[in-house]
Amino acid sequence: MKKSHRHLIASLTTLALAATSIVAAAPALAASETTVVSTEATRTTDLVPASSAGWSYWRSSTAPAPTWRTDSAAWQTGTAPFGWGRDTGAVGTVLPTVSGSQPLSTYFKKTFSLDSQLPESVRLTTWADDGVVLYLNGREIARANVASSTEISHNSYATAAPNSLNARQRPVVVDVPVSALRAGTNVLAAQVVSNWRATPNISFDANLVATYGQDDGAAAPGTGAGTPGDGSVAGWGAPDWRDEFSYVDPTTGKPAVDPGKWNVRDRSTLGLLPDAAVVDKNQVTVDSNGIMHIRADWLDQPVIRTSGAGPAQIWHRTGYLDQRSLRSGDVSRSQQYGRWEIRAKVPTGPNTLGALAAFWLRNSQSGEIDIMEAWGYDDGPLRDQKIDSATTTVHTQTSGAGNEKFFWTHSEHGGPVPVWADFHTFAFELTPTYAAIIVDGKELARTTPAKNPTLWNKDYFGSPLHMRLNLHVGPSALYWGLPDPNNRAATQNLDFQVDYVRTWSYDG
Repeated sequence: MKKSHRHLIASLTTLALAATSIVAAAPALAASETTVVSTEATRTTDLVPASSAGWSYWRSSTAPAPTWRTDSAAWQTGTAPFGWGRDTGAVGTVLPTVSGSQPLSTYFKKTFSLDSQLPESVRLTTWADDGVVLYLNGREIARANVASSTEISHNSYATAAPNSLNARQRPVVVDVPVSALRAGTNVLAAQVVSNWRATPNISFDANLVATYGQDDGAAAPGTGAGTPGDGSVAGWGAPDWRDEFSYVDPTTGKPAVDPGKWNVRDRSTLGLLPDAAVVDKNQVTVDSNGIMHIRADWLDQPVIRTSGAGPAQIWHRTGYLDQRSLRSGDVSRSQQYGRWEIRAKVPTGPNTLGALAAFWLRNSQSGEIDIMEAWGYDDGPLRDQKIDSATTTVHTQTSGAGNEKFFWTHSEHGGPVPVWADFHTFAFELTPTYAAIIVDGKELARTTPAKNPTLWNKDYFGSPLHMRLNLHVGPSALYWGLPDPNNRAATQNLDFQVDYVRTWSYDG
């Protein structure tokens, strides 16, 4: 199931999405024919190339038919990038001027075909002056500089006004649910929105890239048994978002965390947490077998905390990933209901005092779901009933009074003991009618709104959840253990290893 060593055997074009970060300035989309990048494990192809011909567009004082997002019938046609007005940069098609006041919205769509083999993952890269909402077969897949959670109309305004140069240099990159695709004809549609009616220009382009796996069903590390290449789960089908940690940095040619999927944090973006470790992005790496590592190492000299909560001396550095702020006001992947799964090996065996490997969910409110937390320990007296196991915990909030908390310890429900001895899968399903914990394919616990109403309380869990991955260290002797610099042997080899992360959306 897992991939072999990735060797890049085809050069990346300037169009390659792998080079694009949502938070950092990225090169504009370049003109290209359909581009294919092959590795031993994957095949990548453009479904909709950048600067491609065959787009159709609607620019009028009146809105198009309500079916425009899914209708494949052509309007006027042209080649991207599209532009109107001054200072648009190089464009393939100059849009017409409309008599009288210029419309706030201009519409684009492009059709493409797929056979019965759907890709493993799909990524969209787009830019627009000023705002844009994109749809795939009528399903919204991205929006930028447009009010969130609002149905836009022909006369809606963008919320920002980037010029065309800035828009090209900072494209929006999102992972598209594979479930939005279908065999046969597909329609990618976009509504480009201006920030003001007297705007001097508009511009737009988009690129849709698919990645196909060449999975041979080989045994996954530590399992001795193969798993389906598409990761299908009964009742859920194939995941519509996944990270198999197969990304290759086009600059170095080495495996790395995909910057379009995760934000690898640093002290500059997280500050000094209450943990006994400083967050350092260099503690997160991907090896040649496609395993992502979050490591916690001893520092030669401590960082001294001068204010705030936590130990006064911080003796470790560690890693932290999340999906926050990958673009302004949004995350790369979030959903209120669905299924989340990780396959990982946690550092909670002997001589791991102070470690806490975590795979968890947060939202824009105060709700938190810790899908998997696994505690480390020393060889001394038993510290906690959760040692050698892992837990799933639900919080209404994580600080201050009023936190309602309940948890399930996996060993108490037939989960693997000890969890640190090998790779295991940890999954969580949340729907409007139930929540379930699944470990190594076995359902360990299930609850409903009648049993645990907190999990469905809209005050805490009324907004989409995004994923986080990190390796805590500390923060106190009373909680999960505080590493002692005078006894470093009790805390060593902290390496949280992640084989994959996958999610399934809930469609009712």
